[in-house]
Amino acid sequence: MHENSLASAPSLPCRTLLWVGPRNSVEFQACYEFAESNSLQIAFRHSLRDALDRPASTVDRIIITRNHRGDFDWNQVNVLLGRCVDAQAMVLLGAACDGVRHTERFAVAAAAKSEAAARLSIYNAMLWRQQVPQWMQGTTAHPIRLADQKVTVAVIAATLPIAEPLLDVASACGAAAIWMRQDDSLRIRNLDRVIWDDSVAAPTTHQGWESRIAAVDTAQRASHAWVANAPREHQVDAAESAGIELVLSKPYFILGLTGWIGAKLHPAMTSPFREKLAA
Repeated sequence: MHENSLASAPSLPCRTLLWVGPRNSVEFQACYEFAESNSLQIAFRHSLRDALDRPASTVDRIIITRNHRGDFDWNQVNVLLGRCVDAQAMVLLGAACDGVRHTERFAVAAAAKSEAAARLSIYNAMLWRQQVPQWMQGTTAHPIRLADQKVTVAVIAATLPIAEPLLDVASACGAAAIWMRQDDSLRIRNLDRVIWDDSVAAPTTHQGWESRIAAVDTAQRASHAWVANAPREHQVDAAESAGIELVLSKPYFILGLTGWIGAKLHPAMTSPFREKLAA
């Protein structure tokens, strides 16, 4: 895990961002708005076929959205990237596309062998913010370093080896970081950030999450995050509805985590994450 912070350096807009597919659904709208704010202009195409038939000029970023399991030609993705030789690209998979990485694994593997494969990434639309690629930000940012005031980050995990990577990230941000087992929670007071690992915090209901959160003594404006192995959409909804503000899917990049830890002291720097949490 070694991703840069989202907003500790000014953004450099791209020349033209090519958006392929739907953009107004709940799944994709936040990503579209973020892309629009970081682009000089956006060329919109309804489908891959449309993008190939109507080429856009000066394209240096491509976002392809997919909201169903219907026909999707990975070879057309490669052809499009081959025509836009300076472009970085991502495919955003909506919730209805769960499982396509497995069911279409041979097509995906073939696409990965192309010359353009190094410029293409695949993300789940629901969790795209935790993995915002640097090329989409247009920045050579450095990790957020908290200034004079520290925050206290608690990692709740079954074992110390599980907790250590999260402790390291919090420590690198300048936070005070501690590891707790669930039954140790009430021994610590005034926590600013609480990270729940699924080794302790398995998916549960809205009420289950409320009980977990209530068991931890936190500061007035504390925030909670959940790190889990490929959580399903309804599991994320249950966690967020109970007060979990950030969900990270394993394996994860530290971008979302560092921004979330720094949000207390640098709200303007982490506003994209705050927008997701409020959505």
